Amino acid sequence: MRPVIGVAAIALCTGFSSGATFDNTANQPADGGGGIPFDGAPRWTSHTCAVCHTNAPGQITIRLEADHPELFTTGYTPNMQYHLRVVMENEHEGLAYKSNPDSCGGSDVPFVGCDYNGFGLEIDDMSGAPSGSYAQVDGSGACATGSATIFTADTYILKDGTAALSSGVHNGATSWDLCWTAPASGSGTLTAYVAAVDGNGGSGNASFPTDEPGDDVFAGQVPLPAAGAQGSQGGGCDATTEPGVLVALLALCGLAWRKHRRRALALALLVAGGCVHVRPRERETLAKRAMKFSPDPAEDELDLHMQEAREGSEGGYGTSGGGCGCN
Repeated sequence: MRPVIGVAAIALCTGFSSGATFDNTANQPADGGGGIPFDGAPRWTSHTCAVCHTNAPGQITIRLEADHPELFTTGYTPNMQYHLRVVMENEHEGLAYKSNPDSCGGSDVPFVGCDYNGFGLEIDDMSGAPSGSYAQVDGSGACATGSATIFTADTYILKDGTAALSSGVHNGATSWDLCWTAPASGSGTLTAYVAAVDGNGGSGNASFPTDEPGDDVFAGQVPLPAAGAQGSQGGGCDATTEPGVLVALLALCGLAWRKHRRRALALALLVAGGCVHVRPRERETLAKRAMKFSPDPAEDELDLHMQEAREGSEGGYGTSGGGCGCN
């Protein structure tokens, strides 16, 4: 059996509208995610927002931007702070409520629906441990210093500092800014895991202001090499999977800030999966069970058997034996 997250993953299905609720535990009045950002990172068994946001149409994509686009090409500079932006593209759900901005929700009479969107991002090292530190961005576009908390920022940093999420302060957002400080030298290649939700506004009434089915979801990952590392090759992209969910490729581009004018630099980084050069010393990571598309062959055989018995179809898992026919 594949490992599961357990209670925290189930609790998330109540639907969250603010990043702070992800720090809550499942038994608090406002049920929370127990500190799990659901961004597809291996430390959370690769679970993404799709754990609860089911039946996603699969139309949105994510673009990750940086003020120093070389982050995606030549790699990160140790201890350097980067201004990042997560952009959700092709929003299509909840557009009926987009004109309401923040004048929506249960406090309005009559009830007005909200355009809820969100994201989650974390950057991990090769062992799967969070790497670097995060900070919010203030109204002037500057990175917050120290442990300052900006309650009006669109991005929320988990209390343990391991990931960034949408704060839910403003509705209808499709882009979120944050600052990330790279780790010290010797950290090796890192991986950014990003996920986003395009909320459909639930049923648009006070009884069901939000729900999970039908929201669109996207998740992906991208390697961030260390600048100057021998054979480093940035700009790669990869696809990952979780049980029952095919996660699409993550589109990336750089964003340069010059005289306060933001100009996107097309880096042509949306390419086929597996485009990253793997150094010999890194290949043991690929041999780990968690890196396999089918980490549990026995369970795959069971899935195939059930598929053949219930749907009359076959293929994709190999072949199965006769079995007892009990399903």
